[in-house]
Amino acid sequence: MMFKRESLGNRVILKPKVEKQSKGGILIARDERSQAINTDQGTILMIGPACWYDLDPKPDLKPGDQVYYSHYGAKVIKPEDEEDFYIICNDVDILVGITKDATNTEVLE
Repeated sequence: MMFKRESLGNRVILKPKVEKQSKGGILIARDERSQAINTDQGTILMIGPACWYDLDPKPDLKPGDQVYYSHYGAKVIKPEDEEDFYIICNDVDILVGITKDATNTEVLE
């Protein structure tokens, strides 16, 4: 994957979570592009330097974190010579970070 960090601005590049089979083991026959379009969950690959500049405190998100995002504001891309699809979205389209820590019971105000 070859992306320039300087050109991201307030955008985030994600790797969409594409299911190859259902939880019950049934193979999903849709192509990967339609799955990338229809998903709303992914992994952060890159964060632009201007992301969340107006939020205080800034979200504690970094590359490798799992997130839910608004897929209506996202752009699905497939770079040349790559098999994978990627998502480019604005920082405000990241809805929430996903954590496996079930002990976090912080109340949002």
